[in-house]
Amino acid sequence: MPDNTPSYDEVTSVIHAFYEKLLPHPQLGHFFEHLEDFPVHEKRIVDFWWISMGGKLENPPKIDMTGKHFPLGIKDSDLEIWLALFSETLLEKLSEDKGIYWMDKVMTIAARLKQIVIDNQGMGLQIKD
Repeated sequence: MPDNTPSYDEVTSVIHAFYEKLLPHPQLGHFFEHLEDFPVHEKRIVDFWWISMGGKLENPPKIDMTGKHFPLGIKDSDLEIWLALFSETLLEKLSEDKGIYWMDKVMTIAARLKQIVIDNQGMGLQIKD
């Protein structure tokens, strides 16, 4: 893995700090109210980001990003706030090179979410599992 890849502990720290901003957020917090076991969710997200940066896990989680996000009614403004908070958290928690490396991954995921989830919702399409 490249030298600018955050460690698993750094990924855990960033995600924890990120959710400390998301959960009470007036526009984004409601997206997480339905989660019954938040620590399990948070661990899955840590594992997702770790794997997306080339990390290896013995039992990687299966994550259906489209299926989980499509029914939430996410809007462009929600994604913009999510991106701003993620970027802010990376700047606070990581060195610049690690933050830039991770933010590149974040932008790729955000573009995919926008294309598959937000734009399709706007056209009235529904994706069924």
